[in-house]
Parts: sequence; structure tokens; C-alpha cells
Amino acid sequence: MNERNEEIKLTDLQPTPKRKIGRRELLRTGLTGFSALSLPALYNLRAQSAEKSSREKTAIILVWLRGGCSHLDTWDPKPGASSEFRGPYSPIDTNVPGMNVTELLPRLSTIADKFTLLRSMAHTGGGHPAGSLQILSGDTAAQDKPKPIYPDWMTVANFLRSGSNRSIPNYITVNPVDRYDSFTIAGSAYLGPAYDPFRVTGDPNRPNFEVPNIGLKDQQQLARLKQRIKLKSTIDQLRNDIDQSGAMQAIDAFEKQALSLLTSPEATKAFDLKNEPDHVRDRYGRNQWGQQCLMARRLVEAGVD
Repeated sequence: MNERNEEIKLTDLQPTPKRKIGRRELLRTGLTGFSALSLPALYNLRAQSAEKSSREKTAIILVWLRGGCSHLDTWDPKPGASSEFRGPYSPIDTNVPGMNVTELLPRLSTIADKFTLLRSMAHTGGGHPAGSLQILSGDTAAQDKPKPIYPDWMTVANFLRSGSNRSIPNYITVNPVDRYDSFTIAGSAYLGPAYDPFRVTGDPNRPNFEVPNIGLKDQQQLARLKQRIKLKSTIDQLRNDIDQSGAMQAIDAFEKQALSLLTSPEATKAFDLKNEPDHVRDRYGRNQWGQQCLMARRLVEAGVD
């Protein structure tokens, strides 16, 4: 009881009617609470949040098959369609209810829960080059172009994931299909050649196959190379303010990439398919296509994103 023994009226016990809050007042209240955080405290909270979140390690392997099997013969047999529309092979069930593939893919049918199947991909390009540009770079134009005006998504991923010290390039292509007849369907465009891939050509299935300029086994040569690198780096400091086109930046990136490959035993090991057991190479297929897929897997294991 209040010492003044004030009379409590019944109306005092009634709930206070809800008052509508305007948009401006709501924003003012929210901003007031946000501004109560000092800038150091805000950075501290952001850092703590970043520490708690763990970034999953991911990598991308693009298999680009120009003139590959029809989707009716592989992923989309259309068993309910009439004979003139469905594929010639029998559909089989997968371990995902409602998903069918053809009898040509028995092993993949057992791991369908490990991948996502998209049957809705389409483009509006007037030809294959324009359609490829739509898929690879997001260019919505319908007409074919001699070369891309937007960077492909692989280059963008390389751009976003660059910056760390690597002994092996972050973006590698093995016998790339980046041209369609006289049209170029993939490239770095305005991002510049510094983000182009490291290109590997040739048949990995050949016994004498090797990637050139990978690894130096002679320790004397390696020591002389490191001395020349140190001398060159002191001279190159004089040219940094000259470049206005981005060409020097590209050259620097290429040189770092080349020197890493020359001096890195990890790179040598990643590209050497002879380190794989014979039964693994046999399972991938003793042909150029199968050994390219095996090399792609080894490169991902070596840290290529």
C-alpha cells in the first residue's frame, strides 16, 4: 500500500489503448538503438559473428560436352510420353523417389541423393554460341557474338576467390571447349587476362603426357631461379606507376602463377596421374575423357577451387 493511501480507481486498472506508431517514429527508434553501438563495438560484434560462422570448402568442376548425349538418352527419358517423344532406352528408378534416369546410368542411379538434377535449363539464343553465352556468362542477348562481353561465371569465381598465396592456380582448364567454331563462348572479358585460367592441353591418357613448366627437379636450377626472381622484383618496382591498362597487373599475376608452378612440388604431384593406382585409372577410363575427369578430381583435392 502506498503510504499516502491514495484511492485506486477502477479506470486505472484498465489496459491502455494501443497507440499506432508511424513509419518515421519506427525508423527513428530503430536507428537510435543502432547508433548506441560505438564503431569499435560494431566491428567487434561483426568479428565475433565471423568467427562463429564456418565457411564450407567448396570447389567447382564444369564438364562442358559439346554434342553430348541427348537428355532423352540420359537424364530425362520421359517414360510417360508417346514413342515419338520419349527416349529409346528404358527408364530405371533411382534412390530418390520420383526421379528416373535411363538404363545407361546404373551407377549414377544409386547416388541420386548426392546430386541435384535440373531438367528446366533453356536459353533464348538464336544459335549455339549465343545460348552458350547465356548459360556461361548471363548475357541475355539472342544474337551470336564473336566473343563475350561479360566474364563467364568461372572467371568471376576465380576473381572472388583470388588473393591467397597458392602453389597451384585457382582456375585450371583441361582441354577447354571455350570456342564454338569461330565464336568464343567463354573468357574473362572486362575482368582482364589476370583472371584467365591456366590451360592444360594434350591427352592425359598418353604414357608420355606431362604438363610443361611444372616443377624443377634440379636444385641448382631452382636456387638460380630464386636469385633471378629477387633481382627482377627490385627492378620491377620502377614500372608500377606506369601501367594504365591493367596489362602489367596481368603480367604480374602470370609470373606469380608460373613461378609457383616451377617451384612447387605440390603442383607437380597434382598433375601427375601416375600417382593414381591402376585400378582407379581403369575405372575412370583409359581414354582422354576419363583421364581428364581424374585430373580434375586430383586438382580439387590439391586445393583448386
